[in-house]
Amino acid sequence: MTQTEERARLSQWDAILLENLRGLGLSDEELLHRTAEGDLPASADGAGPDFAPLLTLQAEQPELFEQAVTRGYRIKYNTLGGIRTWVRTVFGYDGEIEREEGREGVRVELTPEQRDRLEPVLSIGWTIVAEEEENAGAARDTETAVYRVVPARAVD
Repeated sequence: MTQTEERARLSQWDAILLENLRGLGLSDEELLHRTAEGDLPASADGAGPDFAPLLTLQAEQPELFEQAVTRGYRIKYNTLGGIRTWVRTVFGYDGEIEREEGREGVRVELTPEQRDRLEPVLSIGWTIVAEEEENAGAARDTETAVYRVVPARAVD
């Protein structure tokens, strides 16, 4: 994808559902095929996610859905809880939500690759900043660093 090419825009919940399916080991092709056929996993006990919104998205906007699956997406609007859920779904661990006024954000330890995967997914108005003091004390041989996902206004 070129710099000028716009990513598909998904709701935060659709993005989380899509990443849940990827977490089940479905390839892009299998994901597209199974969604088009309406053959997505069902939760036997009702505790798992309901993938019906993805079936609706695929039926109503198949090109957008295909682009999101194959070329990436950007979330239309993020919330602190949604960012934390996306990180848990994709990377397997929770970030820490900070709700203190003026310091709102999600604090999370990421590898450079994870940071690069998260950054283009965030909705406009969110950014990732390194936590200098936490990272200064980290061992140089570690691959992770502590970041905060914050509203862009918090960086100004």
